[in-house]
Amino acid sequence: MNRKLTKTALTLTCAGALLSLSSCKKNNEAAFAPRFDTATKCKIEIAGRYQNFEALEAEFDRFNEFYPNAELSYTYLDDYKHSISTALAGENAPDIFMTFPWMLDKSNYNPLLDTAENLADSKTTGFELSAINQKLLYSAPDGSVPMVPVLCAANGMLVNEDLFKKEGIAIPTNYAQLLEACRAFKEAGYKSPVLSHNLDNSIMPSLIYPYFTKEVMNAPEAIIKLNKLEAEAGKYMRTTLEWVEEFKKHGFMDLEECSAIKNNYSAIIMRFFEGDVPMMLASADVVSGTKKREALSENFTKNPFKYSFYSVPVMEKGGAVLQVPSVEFSVNKNSKNLAMTNEFMRFLLRTEELNNLAKIKRLITCSTVYSFDDVYAPLENAEHLYPLEIGIMDNAYSQLRLAAYQVLLGNQTVDEAIQRYGTY
Repeated sequence: MNRKLTKTALTLTCAGALLSLSSCKKNNEAAFAPRFDTATKCKIEIAGRYQNFEALEAEFDRFNEFYPNAELSYTYLDDYKHSISTALAGENAPDIFMTFPWMLDKSNYNPLLDTAENLADSKTTGFELSAINQKLLYSAPDGSVPMVPVLCAANGMLVNEDLFKKEGIAIPTNYAQLLEACRAFKEAGYKSPVLSHNLDNSIMPSLIYPYFTKEVMNAPEAIIKLNKLEAEAGKYMRTTLEWVEEFKKHGFMDLEECSAIKNNYSAIIMRFFEGDVPMMLASADVVSGTKKREALSENFTKNPFKYSFYSVPVMEKGGAVLQVPSVEFSVNKNSKNLAMTNEFMRFLLRTEELNNLAKIKRLITCSTVYSFDDVYAPLENAEHLYPLEIGIMDNAYSQLRLAAYQVLLGNQTVDEAIQRYGTY
């Protein structure tokens, strides 16, 4: 089933009031100036897998201030991985469609990306990509850019800061402090100081991706073998898997408690809002849903608390955060309205609009002007790593994630997990 969402009027001043920026560089970007007749009539259709995308609808409204006769709409597609190819092949194909970094090393998505316009070709598109953090951009071997990030995410942990104050425990900034904080919470009666939804893709990205990335980021030969899923590349996981094995022995994450959380979005947020979870492993995509759900939680409404998003300090010198595109846009090069579609992209891929999109969605901006919502303020002190810049692809992370999860569950030893690299 498809669901059509037409543009809705949002009170942007209210949305902005929800989200104060804690860090900003000066933006010297020139004001947007239309290239075409502002009376131009057109229809621009965007397809994606977000069920609700009010932040994008707000951008529709802002674009209509310049082009009032441009009709923009967003369509949510069920089973997006498969339905988007069908949609692009149809008579009413979308002009813009969502793409994601995990598509890049999976050959079945090559036809999808072949449909994408080269967004690095400024002579054709009419815009440049200078407002975007270049470390988030993917360039194909031929230099083309088939997708551009419009929202950025990260993996880390939601921290109930008031709970730390109540128990007199310092929020940890390195691994030794993390162990000490967990130990103190256990002694104070907290069954699982670190909690998560009990799925490999919920626990592992926050817990070990930064650790593993730091291990191999300066070893290009290792990255090549990991990306090719060569069996011998499993050895590069050893230190990370041994860390997982060691962390498990402390018992600071109760997997039974994790299993009680029904899903890794709404349920994990509502569980955190019960107020008795010191640290909840989560992604920034989860954080994006917290503001709406504060009022839905009876516990949080009665006893609100300050919470923030931190990197998980699993290393001796602290934590690092992997910044990856949460949503990327590709332009259908066969669009019937390609010129005006590119004009909308030119409008959207500006510092002001990227920041506005991130503020409303409560995600991290993709612009070069680093602006953080208050909830992300702790990330300013963390080391930032960019997998697309480093060159580690999704298939390698997936193998690590599944291997580490088996070690965490006790289903495989470190050696067994290493031997299975490339087969998960």
